[in-house]
Amino acid sequence: MKVEYQLEQVNNQIYVLAIWDAEWNTYTNAYLVEEEAGMTMVDSCKEGHLVFLQHALNKIGKTADDVKLMLVTHGHEDHVGGAALFTKARKVIHADETLPAEYSIRGELLDRGTIGEYDYRRVGYHSPGSVIFFHRPTRTLFTGDFLCFFGDPLSDGGLVSKGDDLRQAWFEYLEGGGVADLPEFLIGLKIMKEYDVDVLCTGHGGVLVGEIDVFLQELIAIGEKSR
Repeated sequence: MKVEYQLEQVNNQIYVLAIWDAEWNTYTNAYLVEEEAGMTMVDSCKEGHLVFLQHALNKIGKTADDVKLMLVTHGHEDHVGGAALFTKARKVIHADETLPAEYSIRGELLDRGTIGEYDYRRVGYHSPGSVIFFHRPTRTLFTGDFLCFFGDPLSDGGLVSKGDDLRQAWFEYLEGGGVADLPEFLIGLKIMKEYDVDVLCTGHGGVLVGEIDVFLQELIAIGEKSR
């Protein structure tokens, strides 16, 4: 039987909360980042996951009011549903994503820029305004669902690991033609490769640590060969 959620420390500033969504048969991830100005939340899972968000915050000695910034990779319900919990936070998303007003998430992000200690870029592919966020102090890249492990089991190494088995699964998926818009996907991969990444925090499933540049380069090579 799968646990309802896992909370694990990724590095000295970042925690991953992976919630098992039995309806969609996948782990859905949200991230908590401890910073001097307050907590940052990257994505917030579904509205029905609010209790898990609260549990996770309590476990690290925080409350929802400690979250001062919420970064949203894209506007799908499994990434914005918990937004109502964070009433003290500035909540931002790319301007190309449209959301109901009750989420109180401002579409103020452009195609590239900085916000606090994060660089961001629009990568598209998964949705018109999908963005990635690069946390400069920890060299962590948040990819949302542009690159994730939707529906996959966790790596044999655990939630946070090198994840060789997950990497291999992505190689096979790409080789098998699983990516619908390959040219746009390759553009996004090349944008990601511009950053000096140590940790890859995805929208669903495993968090990858180490040799991220090698992983991205292999994906690009397979994609270029498949064009």
